[in-house]
Amino acid sequence: MTNDILANYHCHSRFDDGHGELEEYVQAALEKGLRTLGFAGHAPVPFPCTWTMPSPLLPEYLDTGRELQNTYADKLEVLIGLEVDYIPEITSPTAEQIQTLNLDFTVGSVHFIGRLTSGEFWTPDGPVEELEQGVQESFDGDFRKAVEEYFRRVTAMVRSNPPDIIGHFDVVKKNNRRDRYFSESSAWYRSAVKQALDAVAASPCILEINTGGIVRNTSGALYPSEWILEEALRREIPVMINSDAHRPDQLDGYYNEAASILREIGFRELTQIGMEGRRQVPLQPGPD
Repeated sequence: MTNDILANYHCHSRFDDGHGELEEYVQAALEKGLRTLGFAGHAPVPFPCTWTMPSPLLPEYLDTGRELQNTYADKLEVLIGLEVDYIPEITSPTAEQIQTLNLDFTVGSVHFIGRLTSGEFWTPDGPVEELEQGVQESFDGDFRKAVEEYFRRVTAMVRSNPPDIIGHFDVVKKNNRRDRYFSESSAWYRSAVKQALDAVAASPCILEINTGGIVRNTSGALYPSEWILEEALRREIPVMINSDAHRPDQLDGYYNEAASILREIGFRELTQIGMEGRRQVPLQPGPD
C-alpha cells in the first residue's frame, strides 16, 4: 500500500472511550507513515453516557488538537473533528452547537435508536443485554422494527443533517454474529439498506469502510458488509478506509486487507479530506 492512501479520520482517545493522549496518536501515525490523521472523539450528548466526551473536556480536546496541528504541520496533516450522533430533535452533525466549533470534519453516526421504559437511551451496538432489553422495551421485541428504525435514522441524517463522513454504516449488525437476530439476506433488510444507500448517493457524504469491528474484535466484521460495498459502487458513492482506532497501535489496522477487498469489488480510488478540501487517491492493492 502506498503512503498516499494511508489516512485515518476515525480515532478515539482518552477524551472519550479510547485510550492514550492525542500526541501518542500523532507519533504512531508518523511511525506508520500516515499522510493524514483525523481525530473524531465522540461529541458530548445532553444526557448521561459513559462513552461520549464529557462536555467539560471538549475545550481541552479542541485546543490540544489545534496545538498538535500546528506543531506537526510540516510532518503530518492533522485534522480536528468529532463523531457526532444523530438523535432526532436532540443533536446532529449539523447542529448549531457543532457548527460553532469550526471543526475540520464530522463523522456522523447513529448509535441511539430508542429509550428504555426508564427513559434511558440505548444503543444496538452496546452489550447484548442492552440490545435485547432495548428491542423488547422500544420495539415489542421485534428486531426487524429496530433494524429498520436504525436505517431510517441513517437515511434521515444523510438527507437533513449530512456529515462529511458516515460512520460504521451497518453497525446495527454488531451483535448479530451467525445471524443471531436477523439475516442480512432477508428482503426487508436489503430494502432498508438500499434505501439508505440511495440517500447517501444523493448526498455529499463519504462512506467509511470501518475496520474497527475486526481490529478490536467487537464483531469480527467489516462495516459495511461486502455486498453493501458492491451496492455502493453501483451508486458511485465515495469511500474511505478508517480503523475506528481506540488505541494508537490500531491506526492502520486491517488497512491492507480492506484495500484488497475494495479492489476486488471494483473500487479504484479513495476519497480523503484535507486542509484544502477533498482529494481522490488511487487505491492500490495490499500485499498478498
